Amino acid sequence: MNIKELQSYFGEWNGLRDNRARALQFDDCGAYGNFGDLRLYSVFQPIVSRLDGHTAAHEALLRARNSRNVAVTPAAAFELPESSAAVVYLDRLCRMVHAVNFFHLGEQRGDLFLNVDFRHVLSVESGDHGRTMETLLGHCGLTPTQVVLEVIESHIDHLALLEQAILGYRRRGFRVAIDDFGAQDSNFDRLWRLTPDVVKIDRTLVVEATRNPRARRILPKIVDIIHELGATVVCEGIETCLQDELARDSGADLPQGFLYGRPSSLAAIDRRSNESGWPVFGEQVGSLPD
Repeated sequence: MNIKELQSYFGEWNGLRDNRARALQFDDCGAYGNFGDLRLYSVFQPIVSRLDGHTAAHEALLRARNSRNVAVTPAAAFELPESSAAVVYLDRLCRMVHAVNFFHLGEQRGDLFLNVDFRHVLSVESGDHGRTMETLLGHCGLTPTQVVLEVIESHIDHLALLEQAILGYRRRGFRVAIDDFGAQDSNFDRLWRLTPDVVKIDRTLVVEATRNPRARRILPKIVDIIHELGATVVCEGIETCLQDELARDSGADLPQGFLYGRPSSLAAIDRRSNESGWPVFGEQVGSLPD
């Protein structure tokens, strides 16, 4: 892992250097970032296999605190950049904090799901998507084939540009996930054009299926259509055993949610790993009723 190269990149890129502190730093809990008066941390939530319950991947999620140690939501943090260049900088910094911490999860970490801000997708020059990310990942000891980039396609009106971005990412070995499918303006027409590797079904569809027989019948059909596209299906936001049962019965490949584990810091994962020899989150998935 080439930490000096990472720190140099974020210290010098585009003149946005914060002279008060290095943008990428480390403490006993792992890597963290500095952006303005924010400190940026990683937590990881498991994504499990429907077939045997093992942890197939982790989604990295942002946690931020200001100089008064008050929690700041990711949405509020991404309102702070005042230019498209600053958005790209913050987005890359968050992803590299996550990547460095993910590297230290060890061999049983699975794949890494990383969110990409839609403004980053729109601001990068066409055909160049993923080039810098690939270089920075190399400094972290990771490769693009280990990473799934999540994009909320309903936030992007310029579908042709999104298509080009996805092609650029995939050319470099990244897989691309469409996040929150089924919410807002997402639709199958966009999926046909974008041909993502992974589709993450919004939790509202599963919740509706718990109380609406029609939605319960439709959910497996939605999963079948996504499979016909050649994509893997993740069901998000699973919190109850009934939701778990519906997700599994629908044929979804990878459930994700509080039922299998809440987002955890690197330190918390290390403690559980030392106790069990495996990165365990919450209750053992294998103990859930079939």
